[in-house]
Amino acid sequence: MEEQAVNELVSFEEEHKVVRTNTSYYDLKWGKTANPAKNNTWNWAAFFLTSAWFAYRKMYKHFFILTLIEVIWFSLLCFVDIPEWSDAIVFGGASLITGLCANRWYYKHAKNVLARAEAQPEQRKEAYLQIKGGTHIGIAIGLSILALVITFGVGAGLSFLPTKTNIKDVVRYGDEAITLETYNDHPKWTYIKKEGRHHVVQFTGYDYTEKEHVRIVFNVYLDKQIYEWDKIYINGKKLNKKDAEDYEYWIEDSSAY
Repeated sequence: MEEQAVNELVSFEEEHKVVRTNTSYYDLKWGKTANPAKNNTWNWAAFFLTSAWFAYRKMYKHFFILTLIEVIWFSLLCFVDIPEWSDAIVFGGASLITGLCANRWYYKHAKNVLARAEAQPEQRKEAYLQIKGGTHIGIAIGLSILALVITFGVGAGLSFLPTKTNIKDVVRYGDEAITLETYNDHPKWTYIKKEGRHHVVQFTGYDYTEKEHVRIVFNVYLDKQIYEWDKIYINGKKLNKKDAEDYEYWIEDSSAY
């Protein structure tokens, strides 16, 4: 009997005034728990769309909180060396939390909208619920685009700050750097110093195929977001100009494939 009561479709008539679209889905999800304001049920749409889902459901506070977290995260990448795989943990975690908590958060949002609507004059209640409730695909798209512009705009602007991480990133996110990291075990990028207009960045690694310790020095021009090869050392010995050029061309050619 208890299981039948839980699975029975419960209608949240008051909350329908806020939900307006796909009400049966939320009747099902909220009806599965004794207290939808405290207990979670899974929402696939929120899991995949995250902040866009909040904007679609007019949950603007949640949307801007998540957007702020994304901006802070992208800003941190300009100051701290963070492994690339950490993006999957951060954004994957945000998706999991959103998918798990979205229905509970939406229920509380609906209750708050209903409470504020009650404080409105009688002739304005319905208009207030229409504005605050329901969904809006245009707002979802517009706010999502705005969030992307702000997030990547802040990241691009901060990338010109003369931090050690930004300076190393000019080199290590290029195709040649990817090739070097592929060919060498234990790759490491180190900021050395500033010399005049450019910064000195060093790459070290071990080529197990050739049994060679590799050390390469790059000159980085942060203001132009470019770099140039300077010196190449193999097993501690500096290569002459011709051998250094051949090594550089080999890496460049390998990076093209």
